[in-house]
Amino acid sequence: MALIIIVDDDRHVRVSLENLLASVGYDTQSVGSGEELLSAARWRSADCLILDVRMRGMDGLQLLQRIGSDQACPPVIFLTAHSDEETRRRALQGGARAFFSKPFEEEPLLEAIAAAVARD
Repeated sequence: MALIIIVDDDRHVRVSLENLLASVGYDTQSVGSGEELLSAARWRSADCLILDVRMRGMDGLQLLQRIGSDQACPPVIFLTAHSDEETRRRALQGGARAFFSKPFEEEPLLEAIAAAVARD
């Protein structure tokens, strides 16, 4: 079962995504900050990371920059309520596989996750 780790400072978003992903068979874990993700060694074994852009402390783009150079970095998908073209461009140029704005449609997000998980 593929492991998807959700990094978002909004607990309601984390729970909603966990429920959605569990309903289609993914194993999920969630954390509330980039710092919390980095302190958990398990992130390297994830099959996909879903990151928010704006979070307290380290934002999603900073987190991507920190982990993106790691050989073990799993595919990253951004899901954010703070979307603009510059942020989208920076995320995709930084290595993100996909970028979605909240509120999001479930099917395109699930398709992007499935594609990221099937990367090997």
